[in-house]
Amino acid sequence: MPVEKKQEESILMTQLANDSEAAFKALYSRYSNRIYALAVRYLKSPVLAQEIVQDVFLKLWFERKNMKVDMPVEAWLVTVAKNKLINQFKKLACEWNMQKMYHPESSNDIADGEMKLINADFEKQLNTMINRLPQMQKQVFHFAKEEGLSYNEIASRLQISPLTVKTHMARALEKIRKSLKQYGVNL
Repeated sequence: MPVEKKQEESILMTQLANDSEAAFKALYSRYSNRIYALAVRYLKSPVLAQEIVQDVFLKLWFERKNMKVDMPVEAWLVTVAKNKLINQFKKLACEWNMQKMYHPESSNDIADGEMKLINADFEKQLNTMINRLPQMQKQVFHFAKEEGLSYNEIASRLQISPLTVKTHMARALEKIRKSLKQYGVNL
């Protein structure tokens, strides 16, 4: 990243930490299209992709006081978006399973049966991937994804530094991403 852009982002992050709506709007204007494109590429739904964009920037607003002013904002936004996408896939899979469970008459053709098996296998594999993570990575992943805790809250609970939490989370997500590639999901 060019030095000018880094300095500009640092200024925007400082202003954002001081509750500047103008700084927030500038960051939104700069990065929302990138996040939207990422989300729509995987979800194939403009409506769901827009929800991801809103969720990502809502998280940016809520975390503004905890963020370092010199961190690369775009990388943080993309990471949050990818995490939201994983959660969205899980949610869609659960909704799909519930719909099929309560409306079995709509699943009478072969394609639906095959999708049920694929989805069940995917959920099983995802849970297996998570369970195979080292204990600390599994704990951090659980607190972040299942309980929705911030890195600072997780650090406090586990009595480790937020940077250690971030490292464990990055490693856990990398392992899960590598495993998901086997199923054709590239995050």
